[in-house]
Amino acid sequence: MPMNLIRDFVLLPLLLFSATATFTPQVLEAQTNPPIPLNRYKLANGLRVWHQYRPDSKSVIVYLVIQTGSRNETAFNNGISHYVEHMLFTGTKRWTEEQVKDTITNIGGSWNGWTSKEQTAYYAQVADLDVEIALDWLSQIVFHPTFPVEKVEKERHVVFQEKGGQYGWLINQLEAWGYGYNLSREVEKSLFPNATLTMTVIGEEESLKRIDRQMMLDYYKQYYNTENADLIVVGNVEASKLQPLATKYFGDLRSQGKRSTIVNTDSANQGNNRVKVAGPMLNDQIRLTTGTQTVGYKHRDQWSLDVLAKMMDRDLTQEIRTKRGLVYSLFAFNSSYQDVGYFAVSTRSEEKHRDMILQLVDSYIENVRQGKVDEKRLMEAKTALIRSWSISRESNGAIAGSLVGWSAILADTEPVPDYVAEIEKVSVQDLVRVVQTYFVPQRRFVGIHQPAITLIFGLQIAGVVVVIVGGWIFYRVWRRKHKQSNKIVGADENTQPNL
Repeated sequence: MPMNLIRDFVLLPLLLFSATATFTPQVLEAQTNPPIPLNRYKLANGLRVWHQYRPDSKSVIVYLVIQTGSRNETAFNNGISHYVEHMLFTGTKRWTEEQVKDTITNIGGSWNGWTSKEQTAYYAQVADLDVEIALDWLSQIVFHPTFPVEKVEKERHVVFQEKGGQYGWLINQLEAWGYGYNLSREVEKSLFPNATLTMTVIGEEESLKRIDRQMMLDYYKQYYNTENADLIVVGNVEASKLQPLATKYFGDLRSQGKRSTIVNTDSANQGNNRVKVAGPMLNDQIRLTTGTQTVGYKHRDQWSLDVLAKMMDRDLTQEIRTKRGLVYSLFAFNSSYQDVGYFAVSTRSEEKHRDMILQLVDSYIENVRQGKVDEKRLMEAKTALIRSWSISRESNGAIAGSLVGWSAILADTEPVPDYVAEIEKVSVQDLVRVVQTYFVPQRRFVGIHQPAITLIFGLQIAGVVVVIVGGWIFYRVWRRKHKQSNKIVGADENTQPNL
């Protein structure tokens, strides 16, 4: 993404946020999407508001989501989304960094921000009486930051500490030689080559050193606007109270931007994707993962893939872990982004069991392909998913978190899918169809993380080194003392009187 020069930062707040005499915030007609009790509307400046009223709660969580992440970056500025997130907590037009961090904490609330491949989000969770403070706080940090000059290097250092230190050149070289440790990332690189999807959220050492304040201001101007933002509120605040507060703290911001998009990822579709990394591990176990390319989380097949993952997780754990004892752990999952995804079964086991594990996984998939699905198992999987989802609905944070994800892909008029209804609709025929569609040779992959060195082996080598070095030091000390003793004895003989 090429960086363009912008006006002096002194003028930036005026350009982005100042109200004009002709700008009048207006609230569009609210929408309610049964059976999910969600109140949705848009301010006149394009900011979308998603609100779920929960009168039985004593708290409110407020998210402000910017629809951008590492997928909107390039190799040149990789990590800038996360870096900007850090900088937004370092000071606003009204508050110092200390005041930013104390405003919510001092009223007993919690706050934070996070960056993913597709979104950057900021939130505050407070008692229901303090919802206005949370809205004011989010408005300040997200839309009125100052990017203090003296904080840029400090936050760069903090990002490097979060990354684990400045060793990126070494890790990159090891990965180039096949001695990496991040199997999931290598699988994604194989499935989706040359895609920004595979870049790290935290960034690479080289790009992080390159990013300066001006680059961050350019990036901020491009993506931080009301057309590209969503305000998500869940908890005990009535619509009649929230709507004027949202207008008060966000309605006078001018848009000056547009909704961001991502470049759709092209899949490799080459088949027989085999990925191997040989980084260090704690023990001699290998990590084995096998699966196939699937679809993004807006695709209708995601529900069937989720049910299939739940069934395989339980059935394969029972067969491979409980009955045969071939693995230490096993889990199946469907990982989805906006446009693409992949289904995987991941295990930890001894290397000698690798072929048998792959055979058992393939055998299960083949049975589903042929329609050999236990109806009782299918019902149990759906029940488990639905009840787990229902339990999570007890938490304002979990509800808001799911809405954050949907905000990235749903248009104004698209309702949030009814999770329970979608899961309940999944049938044996749906499972057969998704297996026949996605579990085909040109989409399949196998990945293995085989330890080049283990903790135990490393300790053994260290022990040998300690013994050798210790023995050498002991010999040198003994030899020196022996020589000194011989000199003393010789000196005594030379000084004795003749009798």
